[in-house]
Amino acid sequence: MRIGEVAAATGVTVRTLRHYDELGLLVPSERTPAGYRLYAEADLQRLYRILALRRMGFGLEAIAAVLDADGQDPRPAVRRHLAQVREQVRLARALQDRLARILDALDRADEPSGAMFIEAIEVMTRMERYYTPEQLQQLEQRRQTLGAEAIERVQQEWAELYAELERYRAAGVDPAAPEVQALARRSGELIELFTGGDPGIRASLQRLYEEQGPERASRGMVTPELHEYLARANAARG
Repeated sequence: MRIGEVAAATGVTVRTLRHYDELGLLVPSERTPAGYRLYAEADLQRLYRILALRRMGFGLEAIAAVLDADGQDPRPAVRRHLAQVREQVRLARALQDRLARILDALDRADEPSGAMFIEAIEVMTRMERYYTPEQLQQLEQRRQTLGAEAIERVQQEWAELYAELERYRAAGVDPAAPEVQALARRSGELIELFTGGDPGIRASLQRLYEEQGPERASRGMVTPELHEYLARANAARG
């Protein structure tokens, strides 16, 4: 193929191809008597490797060194390119999940505001700090399985449960009392519902509460005093 044909087929400019030739990075296998560059299949393969490495952030000098080290085998470049694409796909999926969760949160708000966006982003960032991508995917699948209405009912039950626990705590009721024990038991069931019984997700949730504090981790639903009261109730029921 002549240089113009390569440029038309690949989208790489003639100027770039000439530049690679001048640098000795991609020297055409042949030239016509009139001096026209002719690119063989091996040259096109090398061009792919150059462009793949460029997209990975390599400079031209580094590309030359990598190509020299790899020899004629194109597989190392393809493996690097494939790894990069897989990472891009992973990041794109993570972004997709984040946007879906933010949209879901906004859909549940009557009048979405700037503060709502900030809160949603803060929650997503915090979640990604404590949960692995695999755990976040499990949580998203669980959210889809339960459905929006069921999740809303659970969130409402959480709020009511904590409010009732706070009334008992403020009244000085013993954490071992039957009525408090019933709430503590239901709290454990709701945690199991959230985690799906996965011990890794439960450990991540516990670490979130330990490092962020119960008030921030629960988005204001649980004070440190209430968290400690519930812990005593759980200890009392073993």
